[in-house]
Amino acid sequence: MAAIIMDGRALREKLLPEVRAHARELRDRHRCVPSLAAILVGKDAASRQYVRNKQKMALDLGFGSETITMEEQECTTEVMLDVIGKLNRNPGITGILIQLPLPERVHRFRLFDAIDPLKDVDAVGASSVSGFYRGEWGRFIPCTPRGILSLLDEYRVPVDGARTVVIGRSDIAGKPAALILGGRLRNATVTWCHRHTRDLASICREADILVPCVGADVGRPWLITADMVKPGACVIDVGFRRVGPGRFAGDVDFEGVKEVAGWITLNPGGTGPMTVVALMQNLIDAARYQLGLERAQYSV
Repeated sequence: MAAIIMDGRALREKLLPEVRAHARELRDRHRCVPSLAAILVGKDAASRQYVRNKQKMALDLGFGSETITMEEQECTTEVMLDVIGKLNRNPGITGILIQLPLPERVHRFRLFDAIDPLKDVDAVGASSVSGFYRGEWGRFIPCTPRGILSLLDEYRVPVDGARTVVIGRSDIAGKPAALILGGRLRNATVTWCHRHTRDLASICREADILVPCVGADVGRPWLITADMVKPGACVIDVGFRRVGPGRFAGDVDFEGVKEVAGWITLNPGGTGPMTVVALMQNLIDAARYQLGLERAQYSV
C-alpha cells in the first residue's frame, strides 16, 4: 500500500486563515503590523528561493518585509553585528532572521546571540535554544522543526516513544529537530546522525520516523532510497538542494520510498511551505511578546 502523502501546501492553506485572524487582532486591537527583516549573504540558490518564499507570504499577509543583501566577500562578523544592532534598535522591525549558510570565517554564534531575544524568529539565539533544550516551548521554536511538529500532529503520526532518526546538524533544522523530537515536547527516542555516521542505511532501517535534513550533494542521486526505509515508517524530507535551473529536490527518492513508507512528505511541497508558515507564526508571536501578550494558539 502506498504511503499517506503529507502535504505541506494543504496544511498551509488550513493554517493561513488562523494566521490572518491573529494578524487582524494585532492590527485592529493593538495597531501593530508585524515586520520581518531577513539578512541574506551570497548567492546560494536554495537560500535565495527560501527568502523569496518568505517575502511573498509576508507581503500576502500584509506584513512588512525587508531583505538586507550582502556579497560574500564583504561579509564579516563585525559588519553583520552592526546590521543586527540597527535592526534590534528599529521599532518597526518585529522579527530578524539570518538566512544560512554563512561564510565559514563568520562567527555565526556571536551573530545568533546578538539578535534581540524578542525578535529571534528563527530561534537561534541562546535564549531561544535554552527553551527547547530544556524540553519547553520557550519563546520560539525554529521554523522547520515547528513545521515538522505541525505535520506530525495533522497526520496523527505516533511519536511518543517512536524510534526516530534525524540526519543533519544545522542550527535551524537537524540539530533543533533532534532535541525537540527527543525532548519532553514529543518524547521520541532519537538517534542523531550526520556525515560521520557509520552504516547510515542500517540505522535508517530501524526508524519509525525518519527525518533527513541534509540538502546537499552526497555523490548519488538520493540520500534516502526505498531499501533504507522501514515498512510503514514516516519519512519527513527536510533536504532542499538545487538540481538544475529553477529545479529543486530533497534528500529522499519520493517515488521509490512512497511504496514502502506509511507516511511521506512531498518535496517540494512538504516541509518547505510549513517552514514559511511557521516563520509567520513566529513573527506574530514576536509581535505579541513585544506587546506583553502570550504566544498565539492554533488548531494544529
